[in-house]
Amino acid sequence: MTLRDALRPHFFNPIRLGRILAYLPQFVRLFYRLFTDPRVPGLVKLVPLLGLILAISPPNLELDIIPVLGELDFLLIMFLTLKLFVWLCPPDVVREHVAQIGQRR
Repeated sequence: MTLRDALRPHFFNPIRLGRILAYLPQFVRLFYRLFTDPRVPGLVKLVPLLGLILAISPPNLELDIIPVLGELDFLLIMFLTLKLFVWLCPPDVVREHVAQIGQRR
């Protein structure tokens, strides 16, 4: 199995991409709530900030000359960083915020 085969079902499936975009506002609310929650450790809150610094760092800016690659690496870095951030947050806090966002619908 190649890397392309592993990524294809996740990133190149238009149905899955549509669902991800539909839930994007809820994900943004979840990240904001977790980032402002005092029960989430400060060290964990550094993960998105470090990911943002990595995404806009000078070596990364050199890739922006290439039209598509520059945007894809930024999106991939931010996706992995935010996924790691949620994974490192206390599970009970994440569940609580997901439930509150779900009830608000």
